[in-house]
Amino acid sequence: MVLERKTGVLMPLFSLRRDGDHGIGDLKALEAWIDWAAEHAVGFLQLLPVNALGDEDSPSPYSSISSVALEPLYLSLERVPGMPLPLPPYQEDLPPLQMPGGTDLVDYARVRSFKRFLLRQAWKAFSQDEQYAPLRSEFRSWVAEQGEWLADFCIFRVASLAFNTTAWWLWPEQNPDAVRNRVLSGADSLEQLHYHEWLQWLCAREWAAVRAHADARGVMLMGDVPIGISAASADVFFERRYFDMDWSCGAPAEGNFADDPFTAKWGQNWGIPLYRWDVMEKDGYAWWSRRVQKLAEIFRMYRIDHILGFYRIYAFPWMPERNDEFLNLSEDEAAARCGGRRPGFRPRPDWEKSDRMANLMQGDRILRKLIQAAPQQLIIGEDLGCVPDYVRPDLSFLRIAGFKIPHWEIDSNQKVIPGSSYNPCSFATYATHDFPPLCNDWNDWYVNVKIARDAVANENLSIDELRPLLLTARDSGRVMCWLGDFAGLSIEESMVPWCSDIKHALIRALLGCRSAYAALMWTELFDYPERLNTPGTVGGTNWRPRMPFTAVQAAQMPQSAWLRKLSVAAKRA
Repeated sequence: MVLERKTGVLMPLFSLRRDGDHGIGDLKALEAWIDWAAEHAVGFLQLLPVNALGDEDSPSPYSSISSVALEPLYLSLERVPGMPLPLPPYQEDLPPLQMPGGTDLVDYARVRSFKRFLLRQAWKAFSQDEQYAPLRSEFRSWVAEQGEWLADFCIFRVASLAFNTTAWWLWPEQNPDAVRNRVLSGADSLEQLHYHEWLQWLCAREWAAVRAHADARGVMLMGDVPIGISAASADVFFERRYFDMDWSCGAPAEGNFADDPFTAKWGQNWGIPLYRWDVMEKDGYAWWSRRVQKLAEIFRMYRIDHILGFYRIYAFPWMPERNDEFLNLSEDEAAARCGGRRPGFRPRPDWEKSDRMANLMQGDRILRKLIQAAPQQLIIGEDLGCVPDYVRPDLSFLRIAGFKIPHWEIDSNQKVIPGSSYNPCSFATYATHDFPPLCNDWNDWYVNVKIARDAVANENLSIDELRPLLLTARDSGRVMCWLGDFAGLSIEESMVPWCSDIKHALIRALLGCRSAYAALMWTELFDYPERLNTPGTVGGTNWRPRMPFTAVQAAQMPQSAWLRKLSVAAKRA
């Protein structure tokens, strides 16, 4: 496989904006950004997962209720057959329904209410008016082609709305066959099922048009595949044989994300059930094959979030709802409450050579199946965190591009590894959606260094008062020096607050590295210092920040022309 050098920008769909949108980014806005990318030497647009969401106030795209179904909130209402036109304006200045809102934050509750009301009207016209008869025939043919996943998802959606929760273990009826019969036997529930089938048809239809537009403009769309699926999903409800609900997957504590005390002490508990890999292997990993094949209908490339989980994954013997119960317990006390089970890597740790070999073989075997399921796809592997030494060589052998975070690529002499030494089969970026934009971190590091400098000059401070300030400054200054070295800056040039010179040097170095793919977050490119998500926390502004400008406006901004110039100079155009 020949890897072409490409520049990319991370642009979650919910963040996009266009004139006349309805409170959240949609596929019409994405088309405008595809045009922007084509005109500014951006080879791919990276999205977060676009699968169907639950009804939370600030839903995580990594907690979707289906591995296949798509989220209707991203539909462009003007393109929906049967939609009454002209559309009423979406009023962003109204008080939020459930959470603090504003023009630069998605108010999911209000958007959901607004769009569902109009989509229901459109469905009534579509299902009754004679002018839509040819489209109704196309719709029914599409439904017949989809197989069991569509019926199962729509049944799950109808039931979850009836029972007012996607947490199916709280339903009065938890038998899949009984729930299926209940939905299919009622006239009202059957009509609701057809409505949700129609929404999925609309999503597939508009996404196909967007993919065709991207292909025509020479821009690749990059999808995202979470390593797990929410316990509260149609997949887990109907295909329980594949999932072990006694364990909740996550990641071990690494000293990061101190915003949440549980995450700092225990690690991240994601609330996704453990896979029964032995069961999946018996049918050739059919569930995973279906997942990536449906994804390939939309995307040319995709990122596997936490690809390490295919080799082994950290798991908790309790679900996140019980995190507070375990926060202040010791490991022994926690194990006593879980029948002796402790958090740890499963199916096996990496302590013994035989276990490491077994983990390597498992991950390699599963990833080969994914490659076979959609052989034309370019795969990016998010291989961050506690990375076993066997993972990255295997990914490189499989031609799966692993991540390069420059200030995490440090050699044994505590020197930053230059971008000219990177494996071309890699994906370079300074931050992901789970981290602050680099400008935020940089200024925090600078402040830490400045506080320590001022403290050293303060003769009234004791050694005990000075020590923690110096230790913090040492860590901050080290990262600033690493990044400065990576960008070709001297120490004096590096030890300054964030400014255009620092930004230009760092991004020029990123695009100039050997990695085939180099990506920025839109917040970094357009100097918008907002964080998309803080791991270990829910609600607030997580998954809600929106661009304060449209693609058309962005094309007139100096950052766009500057990025094009850098991409061309780095031979990424």
